[in-house]
Amino acid sequence: MWRVRVRNLLFSYQLINFIRMKSVIKILLILLIPALAVAQQHLPDSIILALKNASNDSLRYRAKMQAYFYFEETNRDSALYYANQTLLLATKNNKQLLVARALANKGYQLTNTGQYAEALKNLLQAFAIVEEPKNASNSWMITPQSTPEKHRLLMLSLIHHMFAILMERTQNTQQEVYHFKEAKRIAQEIDNPLRVLLADMNLGNEYINLNRIDSALIFETAARNLVIKTGQRRYLGYILTCLGDIALKKGNKAKAKQFYYESIQSSKEQNNMVSLTRVCLRITNFYLVEKQKDSSLYFAKKMLETFRTLGPTTGQQLNIGIAYQNLYNSYKLRKQLDSAFKYAGVALTAKDSINKERIASLARFQSLSFREQLRLQDLEKEKVIYQSKVRTYTLLGGLGIFLMIALILYRNNVQKQNANKVLEHTLANLKTTQTQLIQSEKMASLGELTAGIAHEIQNPLNFVNNFSEVSVELLDEMDEELDKGDIQEAKTIGADLKQNLQKIQHHGKRADAIVKGMLQHSKSGSGVKEPTDINALADEYMRLSYHGLRSKDKNFNAEMIMDFDKNMSKINVIPQDLGRVLLNLFNNAFYAVNQKLKTAGADYKPGVSVTTFTENGQVIIKVKDNGVGIPDAIKDKIMQPFFTTKPTGEGTGLGLSLTYDMVVKGHGGKIEVNTKDDEFTEFIVSLPV
Repeated sequence: MWRVRVRNLLFSYQLINFIRMKSVIKILLILLIPALAVAQQHLPDSIILALKNASNDSLRYRAKMQAYFYFEETNRDSALYYANQTLLLATKNNKQLLVARALANKGYQLTNTGQYAEALKNLLQAFAIVEEPKNASNSWMITPQSTPEKHRLLMLSLIHHMFAILMERTQNTQQEVYHFKEAKRIAQEIDNPLRVLLADMNLGNEYINLNRIDSALIFETAARNLVIKTGQRRYLGYILTCLGDIALKKGNKAKAKQFYYESIQSSKEQNNMVSLTRVCLRITNFYLVEKQKDSSLYFAKKMLETFRTLGPTTGQQLNIGIAYQNLYNSYKLRKQLDSAFKYAGVALTAKDSINKERIASLARFQSLSFREQLRLQDLEKEKVIYQSKVRTYTLLGGLGIFLMIALILYRNNVQKQNANKVLEHTLANLKTTQTQLIQSEKMASLGELTAGIAHEIQNPLNFVNNFSEVSVELLDEMDEELDKGDIQEAKTIGADLKQNLQKIQHHGKRADAIVKGMLQHSKSGSGVKEPTDINALADEYMRLSYHGLRSKDKNFNAEMIMDFDKNMSKINVIPQDLGRVLLNLFNNAFYAVNQKLKTAGADYKPGVSVTTFTENGQVIIKVKDNGVGIPDAIKDKIMQPFFTTKPTGEGTGLGLSLTYDMVVKGHGGKIEVNTKDDEFTEFIVSLPV
């Protein structure tokens, strides 16, 4: 989000008085009228001629696509107009792939004008069309060098790319990176260097935002090399700006400045107004930091001038307030206070207005996203219901079909007549579902324990079997010695036999304790706290978690490090709940090191540690792993219900949410996380003594 604050207190005080005396709305109108005047640019003569001479819909479509590409990065309003025109032509002629292409272009422009919910609708429609293989041959744009399937995959790569840009604008970083990588993967599969170039360019920019500078440099360098190889220079200015950002973050100001000026030159040559506006912002900020007042003012004016050519609705993307803010800062640097106050007032009003629009647009987008998730959930539920119906129809035949249809019709009729009652029932159902989900998560954790328990119980059983066999042999030897009359030797054998029986008893009790622990875990629990040995609990659940993962992957090994406070007394906790907390943390830790093991080098040694100690009247439990870590972008989301980074089917997204509830609400404690991406994660549980 573009946020620039007026930091100087003296200027802030004077600014408030200025706004009270002047009408900011009048200033806005004065400054925006030129923008409206230049918003509609003219097409080149060649495209105008192509539009005029187009004798059929196919030629009209091609001409209007040329017009769209001309305006794509120079004027959003005109580009959106031609995207709609191509959509009408493709729909009229039932050219489904071209409908998808037009929807993707429209979604891109809507994204860049801040209309995120509308953009999402268009892109989801485009996905639905392109993912259907039967639509592959339905296009005017298939050439002898391109097969229908290859053209379909090209459209799929394009839509993934446009969807990634929407995710970037709505701050869904994980989805953004995923869709850019999907766009690149498909482009590489069909050998389309332009789409690979664009994916690399945007991935590099996102890694700059994530402060992963080395990764950003790799992607932007790859994008620049593809520009040189293919001659596709339209977005070279954008790439050079990213390289300038990288150089600046590395502390090389001279190199950053060189890249910025190269970007300005390239953006002008390619008539890419978006890239030009972007680099003007960067170099204005550069000169403001360097306190070069003439250069900063020149580029601040250049940014506003270039911004106006993009169309009035683009403020939601670029935030015209930042342009006015830069003019304010530049005039302030020059000590031209009248001009500084003029643009400060306009900047404050513009940013507030645009931020409100952006917040409203994001709210619509989130609402639509939630409805889409509910729709997908409904589709999944309907699938399960359908399968159940099929089994029922097989058993009941025609009568069952008739009854089911009658029930569905009756249910729909009741729902229409009792819409208000449905809302009340829904709230009750949500509470019931929540309870069921929590119980399901508990049972899932029990399943995780099963493999570990099987391994743990096998050891004492092996000891019992071995000592039993040895004891039988000792009895035979004792009989022989008694027959010989050697009483002393028989007593010695009897002593050994007694030791064996004691060991059998010990390991039998161990097996009994494991079984009781399993039964204890499977119970819903009374919620009553009782004195509990935290060290023993942590030791047991760490081993069970480790062996549970080992049962799924025989090649997995990890070092288990236990550093327990031997002097720690028992504390009052709910052992079933705290056991589930520890199991969730250990499962996540072993999963993280296992994931890293798949891609790390031979020198990587996976390890998980648990540490306990008492501090300031609190019992501290630390669970640490040297696995993949947690990116900063999602660190604040990991405790949210249903949030998971695991592939579909491997995680419910409830584990850490329930863990948080059991620690904070159930025991009055707290849970914290320290992490560094691709290095380590440490969860710290604090419980009152």
